[in-house]
Amino acid sequence: MAKNKNQVHFLPLGGSGEIGMNLNAYSYQDKWLLVDMGVTFNDRLGVEILMPNPQYLVERKDKVCGLLLTHGHEDHIGAIPYLWERFKCPIYATPFTAELVRAKMQDQQIDIDPFLHEVPLEGQVNIGPFSIKLITLTHSVPEPNGVLIEAGGTKIFHTGDWKFDPNPLIGNPAEETELKAIGDAGVDAMVCDSTNVFCEGDSGSEQEVEANLSSLIGSYKKNAVFVTCFASNLARLQTVALAAKKHGRHVVLIGRGFGRINEIARKLGYLKDVPPFLMASGAKKYGRDHLLYLCSGSQGEHRAALSRISSDSHPDVKMSPGDVVIFSSRIIPGNEKSIISLKNKITKQGVKIIYGKNDDIHVSGHPSRNDLVKMYKWIRPKTLIPVHGELIHMVEQGRLAKREGVPNIVVPENGTLIEINGENSRIISEVPSGRLALDGNKLLSLTHTTFKERMRLGTEGAVSIVIVLKDDNQLAAQPEIIPHGLLVDGDLKKECASEINYAIESLSLMERNDVSLVSDKVRQAVQRAIRAELSKKPVIMTHIVKI
Repeated sequence: MAKNKNQVHFLPLGGSGEIGMNLNAYSYQDKWLLVDMGVTFNDRLGVEILMPNPQYLVERKDKVCGLLLTHGHEDHIGAIPYLWERFKCPIYATPFTAELVRAKMQDQQIDIDPFLHEVPLEGQVNIGPFSIKLITLTHSVPEPNGVLIEAGGTKIFHTGDWKFDPNPLIGNPAEETELKAIGDAGVDAMVCDSTNVFCEGDSGSEQEVEANLSSLIGSYKKNAVFVTCFASNLARLQTVALAAKKHGRHVVLIGRGFGRINEIARKLGYLKDVPPFLMASGAKKYGRDHLLYLCSGSQGEHRAALSRISSDSHPDVKMSPGDVVIFSSRIIPGNEKSIISLKNKITKQGVKIIYGKNDDIHVSGHPSRNDLVKMYKWIRPKTLIPVHGELIHMVEQGRLAKREGVPNIVVPENGTLIEINGENSRIISEVPSGRLALDGNKLLSLTHTTFKERMRLGTEGAVSIVIVLKDDNQLAAQPEIIPHGLLVDGDLKKECASEINYAIESLSLMERNDVSLVSDKVRQAVQRAIRAELSKKPVIMTHIVKI
């Protein structure tokens, strides 16, 4: 179904049906506004980073009028160094997020300054036919913004990631008066964070964490204390630093992400009351009982600081029996196995583990049910479009909103094109979507044959076959059979060799000049023999040598 150019449309290409790699787009009068461009992290198939495939929008890049960033988390800005050059459109962000983007692009040697436009907090800007107003919310990173988007008389409130916290420690509380005014003026649709829809009650305040974390850190006197949290959670970083100071400990930052956040935060006037942090090399003159190590890697990322320390592979930092590791973070769905593996490695070192659920040392940056209900009552959207969650989260938010009086619910998936028309908003079509994987320094579709073969190699194994033919195309020797990750013993090797000989002998001498034909016949013969014996279908790699 063709879309009406005079109607506003919403298109998620990432972040709907999953937590992470957000990429959303709005269209009006054949112009597109992009909102966020993020990644998610991965530990399978040798790929660390995944991001949305924006090809549908790339094919319309001359109609893309800008990229608006709601805040500076990796799942909202992490794909910019890899995808932005396909658009080369203006980028709009508040100062803290802009600095993060600037640093990322410098790493990639991309001059982004001509395209990067800083918007003040609570600022307004026109991007193509879209009128934008930023609304201060609270989250676990400085300067999170909800966005009021208006085009052609249609109004959409796009929440970004948010919660309500009356005492956020860094930044201001959400603008209740402004949110109510938006609702009073009428909102056709609200596109809303679904992450914590199953969490009852309120989201909790960062101020509560401050008291609990300080008390906990003070209860350990004789050994080193390690704390891990999200590097972007500047309020948590400040809390940990002030607690350490109170109890006579120096904070050592371990992890590049912490270093970058610290540098940008101080540049923009945050962390004014926090003493300078130490780097690992400068901490060696202090006793372990006077140190607190603030480490990246709370989600079990295998290259992050905490994983390297727990594996005893960090060049500067070691754990000792009697130390304690405090996880001041939540488990992001999908990271359970990697976090359990990390905790097992830490435990093996004789180190105690404390995590947020036990001691109230973490609050989430996403809205619990009470927060969501309050937002519905203030904004009163005609349609709710839940995003930023797996399908189970989005459907549940739809149920909650319906129960609270929101007239219309539209649950999207990546690639669903939604017409925004008040209570009549609906999905009108599907567009191509998918995922890209950063494989080394190459971006490949996750459906690329490279990953299919890599998966098969990991589960089925591989066999290399070397065939040597003489000038007259007769076999010069018995084929060499080399298994990889597969048990091919003496009897099976003999069976494979017999099948190979038979396959080659079934070809005429003239046909043996066709290397592709010989390879195909040999591959089929070996696969038959192995499948019959092992019920496996390995990758067969043939090498034809002529002498």
